[in-house]
Amino acid sequence: MFRRFLKPASLAAASSGLDRYLGLLILAAAAALLAGWLLPVMTVRTLLVFYDEVSILTGAYRLLEGGDYLIFLVIVVFTVVLPVGKLVLAYLAWAWLRVEDPRVRRTLRAIEALGRWSMLDVFVAAILVVVIKLSLISDVEIHAGLYVFMAAVILSMIAVRRIAILAHRKLETPGG
Repeated sequence: MFRRFLKPASLAAASSGLDRYLGLLILAAAAALLAGWLLPVMTVRTLLVFYDEVSILTGAYRLLEGGDYLIFLVIVVFTVVLPVGKLVLAYLAWAWLRVEDPRVRRTLRAIEALGRWSMLDVFVAAILVVVIKLSLISDVEIHAGLYVFMAAVILSMIAVRRIAILAHRKLETPGG
């Protein structure tokens, strides 16, 4: 159905079976990433009276407001910039680049380099929760945003790995 929108000789055009749905998997990862940024990831209760729901983006904004520029930058780079870059490059490699195009190898290397940092964002969020939980005056309740964000990371890792496998197979096969 969507084959007419794909570039000829791209991985997407040559895909069969479940691999035909890698584009949808990338879109699902992007949707989960957006939801993970916006949904509350935790509620912090202090002294059983005050509570605050925090999403990834509101937490980053509060760091910026508070003058914690380095932490703000780390959070934005590892939870916004790198995941978006990885998804965009993965989609381009799958749907638009011809397998024999020399840019495919560079794009795959870039995707794989970004993929190495994929779990760092989840690790940062987990460390944040642990630090707050260790505080004697605060209680932290985890919300769906953290799980949706982790799902986005996992979906993108699956899609990127599968695209890399398909591309490497195509590049190794004589005649593309």
